[in-house]
Amino acid sequence: LHSDRAQLTFNSLAMERDYYGFLAAEQIGTPMRMNNEPLQLTPAQINQLRRQPAVARAIELYAVGDLINAGREWRDLLPELSNEDRAAAAALAQSIGWITQGIRTASAPSLHNTLVLRFPLAYQDTFQKVSHTTNVARSFLQAIARQESAYDPRARSSANARGLMQLMHPTASGVARRIGITPPSVSELYDPSINVELAGHHLAALLDRYDRQRPLAAAAYNAGESRVARWTKDRSGMAMDVWIETIPFRETRNYVKNVLAFDQVYSQLLGSPVPMLKVHETALQ
Repeated sequence: LHSDRAQLTFNSLAMERDYYGFLAAEQIGTPMRMNNEPLQLTPAQINQLRRQPAVARAIELYAVGDLINAGREWRDLLPELSNEDRAAAAALAQSIGWITQGIRTASAPSLHNTLVLRFPLAYQDTFQKVSHTTNVARSFLQAIARQESAYDPRARSSANARGLMQLMHPTASGVARRIGITPPSVSELYDPSINVELAGHHLAALLDRYDRQRPLAAAAYNAGESRVARWTKDRSGMAMDVWIETIPFRETRNYVKNVLAFDQVYSQLLGSPVPMLKVHETALQ
């Protein structure tokens, strides 16, 4: 009876496109469900939206770099939009390079399954190049960027993490010295190619340190290696999914789950699906 109930629970969970849904699908051996709904828009719909005065103002402000007022115009306009126009607005934002605003606009329930808007393949050349030079999977790099900044190259956190991958300047400088290049200035961390390259090398070092176990590397990227050392002490052999639930910082716990789920989504979108937890990742080493 318990086994039947568990099977029903796994079957139900496996219908969802999220961390627990992907784990459940893997557990029972069914394909991961992307639940993707294709974007169905005509160029005419997007052009019609572009002609609205508020949209035109937001685009103009974005083009001249006034992101604060561009964002204000955009936010004021969203409540007035139909579901179809909201999809057009998200696609329009992406088309002008305002990727973050496109993702935010697509966060409405009506667009929850429109993956082309919610998980864009942004900065493709940069991620492809860095993946090649660091041997860090492109889907993992993009998952980190999606979680860290939603692809906002100008993002800056309260702790002064900067850019697409939210790098701290001391961390970025340390990575640069280690790989033998000139440490970046603070402002250079807002350059996507520099930011992603240094973050990629940082992630490569973390993956090497943690025997290629992505959950530990993601936890260390978010919370620091010293905390991960404390959290894994005397826990060798613990199941990885159990360990993730024991991470004492809720922010880091959710961060690791999101990164693993986003890695799954991006690996599927890129046509190179990965297991939710690879064989060597199922337990702490």
